[in-house]
Amino acid sequence: MTGLVLQGGGALGAFELGVIECLLDLGVRPDVVSGVSIGALNAAVLAGSKHADPQVELRALWAQLTTPTLPPPFDRLNEDAALFGNPGMYTPRLDYQNVWWWTHLYDTAPLLATLAQHVDFGRLRPANASQPAAGRRSPRLILTATNLSSGLLDSFDSGQMEIRPAHVVASCSLPPAFPMTYAPVPAPGEGEAPYWDGGLFDNTPLSKVIHALQESEDSERRMYVVNLFPSKVPLPKNIPEVITRMLTLAFSNRTEKDLQRASRTTKIIRLVEELDRLMARHPELEILKQHPGYQAVKQRKPIDIIEITNETVGGGHDFSATAIEEHRRRGYAAARASIVAVPPHLKT
Repeated sequence: MTGLVLQGGGALGAFELGVIECLLDLGVRPDVVSGVSIGALNAAVLAGSKHADPQVELRALWAQLTTPTLPPPFDRLNEDAALFGNPGMYTPRLDYQNVWWWTHLYDTAPLLATLAQHVDFGRLRPANASQPAAGRRSPRLILTATNLSSGLLDSFDSGQMEIRPAHVVASCSLPPAFPMTYAPVPAPGEGEAPYWDGGLFDNTPLSKVIHALQESEDSERRMYVVNLFPSKVPLPKNIPEVITRMLTLAFSNRTEKDLQRASRTTKIIRLVEELDRLMARHPELEILKQHPGYQAVKQRKPIDIIEITNETVGGGHDFSATAIEEHRRRGYAAARASIVAVPPHLKT
């Protein structure tokens, strides 16, 4: 049983593209994939790909998300071209007469059109979890978005509900660039709610994947976590770099704490497994099975966590062809290096 967790990070989502390509090339097919923001977009295409090979659909997606390349002497503007819109995701607002009442800068209608091209949403529903469409296995898809009505993080799980395009756009609705998106809430019959980007609440949605893996009866459970924001980077030299550094610190620190917590839990579970082996030889220890702590841990199962980290800071706004390809190549290399570094007893 294998899980994959994809963060948000704008153009850094191309790093995730490289990671996914490497995993698929190595025969790793995620059973559960969770995503937020740009990670939600990658996750939706991976799980609901219209093409039999999700790599083909993901490559086509990122070709659409790549901004046009300007020739010299304007080529210096290529890295900032996305500020003027991205044909595959968003367009600038033009109703300047209402500028004082704006709550967002761009329109995300192009993203809905892009999703319609690359995702078969008929595959992203509970019925398909047990009976994959057209004989193809679809990973269980879990997306997250911040519910503006409740102030809490909502999860959209294809194992429990039908995932719709609005759910993907909701997870990508980062303010103040993008508008809030109304999407059906997880509870059936409760209507819709306004959503912002799930990364505002948690940019690394680990818990839902951990829970899904815990439900499995498989003897081995593994989770790949793609971390787009490194902890250690050079000092910022200007205001944009200061802002970028503020965001990376917030994201990387939360991710690090979540991963440490998950790792500690796995170590405790393995300790209880060792304790079980001791009890088999020392019946006098079986009284420990009545301890509430033992019973709580015994119900859980160990999960091996493999972290794949982007070591380069910045570039989240650069959707130029050069940057996208660089991110993709680094993602592929980082995934291969992380998997090669996995201890032998964890490899399949």
